[in-house]
Amino acid sequence: MSISPENQPLSTGSPERVKPEEIEDAIRVLVQGDRAAAKRFLTYARESKLTLDQTWVLRNQLGAIEMTALAAPAAGRTVMIFASRPKDSSSTLRAGILIDATAAGCRGTGVDLAQALIDPIDALEEAMFVAGGFHRLAQLDYLERPTPRFNAIRKPVLDSGVEIRKWDPNDRAGLITLLDRTYEDTLDCPGLSGLRRTDDILTGHLASGIFNPEWWHILSVAGKAEGALLFNRGSDGASIELVYLGLTTGIRGQGFGKILLTFGLSQVDGDDARPVILAVDRANLPAVRLYRRAGFRHSVRRTAMVRSLTDH
Repeated sequence: MSISPENQPLSTGSPERVKPEEIEDAIRVLVQGDRAAAKRFLTYARESKLTLDQTWVLRNQLGAIEMTALAAPAAGRTVMIFASRPKDSSSTLRAGILIDATAAGCRGTGVDLAQALIDPIDALEEAMFVAGGFHRLAQLDYLERPTPRFNAIRKPVLDSGVEIRKWDPNDRAGLITLLDRTYEDTLDCPGLSGLRRTDDILTGHLASGIFNPEWWHILSVAGKAEGALLFNRGSDGASIELVYLGLTTGIRGQGFGKILLTFGLSQVDGDDARPVILAVDRANLPAVRLYRRAGFRHSVRRTAMVRSLTDH
């Protein structure tokens, strides 16, 4: 006999790690699907080597799994949290307790930051993450444009003293120093400042999609590195991702962002992948204008939620 949502038995007890023999049931609750959907998720997890060690559940009064949360490890000492959406406002606190336990369970595993991407118009989903100790970082706009074809994008003509060169993968320290300088007074998710080490951020950039050193470039002005543009191939192999574009404070507002982006698009011109995609903090108006003028159009919007897992 089915039980309507309003008559569902309430959760009892505390969050607990799922028992190995119950993982399929837990995932079924998480994806809100049938067993076939759960099996597809588990197949994906196995093929992508996604560990399910941090899968937590809350049970109802009958002992059945009512809510599931999963912490999926990511590069750069981060985890992405996925959780069952609460059915109503009265269940957001219970969902938050589950999310809190899932995030806390990652302490001591070499993780510094927990993240979640949620629907910006879903108040219940945001409320449950807030109840779980998260706060809103930014609203991210995902933009895309067709991959340039037939030399549609030509390399910009550079003034004397301006150079764009490929990044040397052996110069990790130099890129970390440059990234730190581009973060100064940034409008791109400024709330992340101090939450992650730049070395970990770079590790995350390298692991985003499929790293392509031919598409990582450094902008120098008067012999000094002042900007970075990082493209990778998408993990699906069918897209190109703009991982990061940043300028130091000394050259912002002088057209270098357009120069660097145009150069980067000229480098991927003719590639078989399509489209070119990126995510931008929608409050970063200069960046949004730059991408719009380069032909990028809105695809989807997500709210980024974060929680520090460090002791400081």
